[in-house]
Amino acid sequence: MPHWIAAGECALSLYCAATLKDRRHVVKSLIDGARSRFNVSYADVSPKAEDMSGVRLGFAACGSARAELEERMRNLEKYLSQREENDGEFELIDFTWEVIAYGDLSYTEDQ
Repeated sequence: MPHWIAAGECALSLYCAATLKDRRHVVKSLIDGARSRFNVSYADVSPKAEDMSGVRLGFAACGSARAELEERMRNLEKYLSQREENDGEFELIDFTWEVIAYGDLSYTEDQ
C-alpha cells in the first residue's frame, strides 16, 4: 500500500520587512498558523540575500490518502490567501504543490 507525500512551496513579498526581526515576525506568524491548522512541516528555503522582503517557504506532509493531502494543501493555500487579505503584511506571489505516492514502505521493514 503506497503512502502519500504532499510538498508545496510559496513565494511571498513582505511589505514592511526592513530588518531580519521584522521578517522573522511575519514568517513565524504564518508558520505557527499553518502548523497548528494543517499539521504540516516547513522550511524557509529563501535564498540567503540582503533582501528582507523576499520569502520562499516549503511545506510537506504525509498520509495514507491522496485526497486528504490534496485537500490539506488547497486549504493551506486558502489560509495564506486569507492572511494576505486580512493582515496586509505580505503579498502571496505564488503557491505550487503536488502529491506523490512514495511506495510500499512495508518492503523496507521486512528486510
